Amino acid sequence: MPRFALATINHSPMHRLPSIWERHLDAAVAAGFDALSPDVFWLRALQKEGVSLERLREALDARGLGCMEIAGIAVEAPAETLAALEETVRYAEGLGAEFANVRFLVAPDAAGQELLCRCEDALAKVGTRIALEFSRGTKTRNISETLSLIESAETRSAGVTLDTWHFFLARDGPDWSAFEALPLSKLANVQLSDGVPVGDQSYYEATLNERRLPGEGEFDLTRFAQVLRRKDFDGAVIVEVLSAQLRNLPVEDFALQAGATSRRWWAAA
Repeated sequence: MPRFALATINHSPMHRLPSIWERHLDAAVAAGFDALSPDVFWLRALQKEGVSLERLREALDARGLGCMEIAGIAVEAPAETLAALEETVRYAEGLGAEFANVRFLVAPDAAGQELLCRCEDALAKVGTRIALEFSRGTKTRNISETLSLIESAETRSAGVTLDTWHFFLARDGPDWSAFEALPLSKLANVQLSDGVPVGDQSYYEATLNERRLPGEGEFDLTRFAQVLRRKDFDGAVIVEVLSAQLRNLPVEDFALQAGATSRRWWAAA
């Protein structure tokens, strides 16, 4: 059985919402989640409010919640990348994060690979693994390109994030053969949402605001889960449903719906 985390990003200060951090934690517990996946906008807001990482870690521990993933680092110009890395390492160490989400925005050449390795080395020192995410907007656009970067950089523990939104909405469609062939050791985690096809012009807006709860879109999530089951996957699933409509709900109601539909998704396979 996978472990499920609630991503904070749909009800995050990134959308000009208050942090409501204690409600977020309580909502995750009430909905049956195993962990939280905080985004950096949410964490920065807590810092401004004077909520220390120690206090947040204690609150997570008291509720039996882990920190599944910090979202995250964009690998871009060296100075910006290293500044994001320093921030993420601090969060990851303070919260005991299992993963740090990384998106690759520069060419996957020798210089880019070196930056990736620097991120991996720094995060490994605090016990956190890189989860490398592909999308239309990054320099790795699918499973094959992401795996190629990981192998070319000769990383030791980095793995591929399988975000269902980006997998199903890749420009060439979902690459089931690459998914089937992906070794379990190179699969970091899953980011789960549903959706419908969108065009290039509306893709970015839809990514932030039009994702759907599992089972409420057109993605073949049952087949996706069946592939995971054949791999004996029992790892980390982050429920990341970015939806303007669902953002209008109280975080408690959102979490309950996200938790219930995610468990039904896995059971249906």
